[in-house]
Amino acid sequence: MIQVQISLSKEGQEVKEIEMTGHAGYGEHGQDIVCAAVSSQVISVENSLYQLLQVPVETTVNEMEGGYLKLVLPWIEQKKLKHDVQLLMRHLILALEVTEQAYPEYIQIKQTIL
Repeated sequence: MIQVQISLSKEGQEVKEIEMTGHAGYGEHGQDIVCAAVSSQVISVENSLYQLLQVPVETTVNEMEGGYLKLVLPWIEQKKLKHDVQLLMRHLILALEVTEQAYPEYIQIKQTIL
């Protein structure tokens, strides 16, 4: 199962980081549609943050075994940029929640307040 941990600001207004661990186990390696959906969603948003908004996201992955990815957002002062970053992150959370609703045995999302 893929475990997704979303860390929010103490007010619950801002996404601070997202950490994912595990493997979906829906299908064989290379054929797992749940893993493919989650991976493509996260990588797409990470690329958009970096390439479209020039936000230096701190990314940690397990290159050897896979099954681990963590995105940590930097502190952003500019109001418009902060809004755009949070919109992309909320989009990612929505996409992950839709995947969780369709495949609840293979992905679980939890949110915590920092």
